[in-house]
Amino acid sequence: MIVDLDLKGRLVIVIGGGYEGMLKIRSLLTQDCKILLFSEETSPEIQKYVDEKKIAFKKLKVTDVDFLEIYKPIMIMGTTDDKELNRKIYQKAKSMNCYGYVIDDPVSSDFSHPSLINIEDIIQIAISTRGKSPIMAKRIRIDAEKVFKKVIKKEYLNYIKIHEYARNLAKTKIQTPAERKDFMYSLMDDKDLNQNLKADELIDAKDRIKLLLDLWGTK
Repeated sequence: MIVDLDLKGRLVIVIGGGYEGMLKIRSLLTQDCKILLFSEETSPEIQKYVDEKKIAFKKLKVTDVDFLEIYKPIMIMGTTDDKELNRKIYQKAKSMNCYGYVIDDPVSSDFSHPSLINIEDIIQIAISTRGKSPIMAKRIRIDAEKVFKKVIKKEYLNYIKIHEYARNLAKTKIQTPAERKDFMYSLMDDKDLNQNLKADELIDAKDRIKLLLDLWGTK
């Protein structure tokens, strides 16, 4: 079962600034979470994220994991090339009542890390082999990404962008959840609104939603 864990605003600790650490950080950057990296050194890409203040970094050669107890993360990820250290990281995560993940060891992890298709940080599609073959998951992700980028149209992405606005607006005038659901579905079939979304005219799209909501009340 693949679960989309809500990490927004929560702290995720990554230990290890090599290639695997970079991949995990790159994925976490789409989750709007706080990222704290502990590593003896970093790659140029990770250093760029540090310089841009997208992640916090503490230079440290990690041998003992007891220092982690001063933090309150939702997740700790071990991405070092030391299997014994990674195992200690997972055990510490469990003792701190947070999620633990270590690379190349699905047994010592609370979840497998799927290969993600990320489309404009709006839609994410996970390809998972449940940790059995990360290499094949990556291969399938590369092939599938080409297909999904053709299937998922611009208006779909823009609809997602304005969905929360439309839903909150509907709550001000439509009383029942069932009727609000009907209204939201009706938006997807409105030709003028779809044209606005296709043309990236989000302000006009919001005006159209207001009009449709007013008309809905007259039905």
